[in-house]
Amino acid sequence: MSAFQQNLPVQIFPKENNPEGHKFQGILEAMESNRMKIKIDQTFLSQNHSGSILVEFSMSNYNFQFESSLLPDTENDFIFILKPRVIHKSQIRKSPRLKTFIKFNFTLWTEGGRYEGAITDISTVGIKMTSEKEIHKNTILSLNVFIPGTSLRFICQGLVMWCRSDPNQNNLFLSGIKFTTLSIDAMKKVDKFIQDQLKFEVENS
Repeated sequence: MSAFQQNLPVQIFPKENNPEGHKFQGILEAMESNRMKIKIDQTFLSQNHSGSILVEFSMSNYNFQFESSLLPDTENDFIFILKPRVIHKSQIRKSPRLKTFIKFNFTLWTEGGRYEGAITDISTVGIKMTSEKEIHKNTILSLNVFIPGTSLRFICQGLVMWCRSDPNQNNLFLSGIKFTTLSIDAMKKVDKFIQDQLKFEVENS
């Protein structure tokens, strides 16, 4: 269980009554003898989920996933789940990327304040972005993205994988963000948008 460190960002995927495939952001608070204590998004608590769940987290270039069950105990913003018996590991898959420039807003998860940024590259796995805000690695962001001229809008959390100064503009920072709670439904829409745009670029090149 050495992979489980305090403040590890995790995603909770309810297996029951979740047809759109929603995921919910959480942070590991503590490992106990037979259970895990997780701080969870308020939306999850308001929907009264129960039963079987999938839990996901990322480290380096790998995704990890395990099955668990929600325990009936709660404590303010915290839930408790059974510790896993088996953890599955897979490499983060590569997917088609689209170079673009889309302005959007983001916040630091669980904190106040809203910031502006621009997406310079997007895939179904995540985005590259530029912003005046320096964001530390492993920070969780809440992303609010609307793509002009389309009906595509998605709101989800993302994990900062890296951040560095923009070599071309001193006041900006470049960051790589991995989607953590993008729903299956939203992922399909993002994929369609990317495929349509790539096809359009080929046809007009």
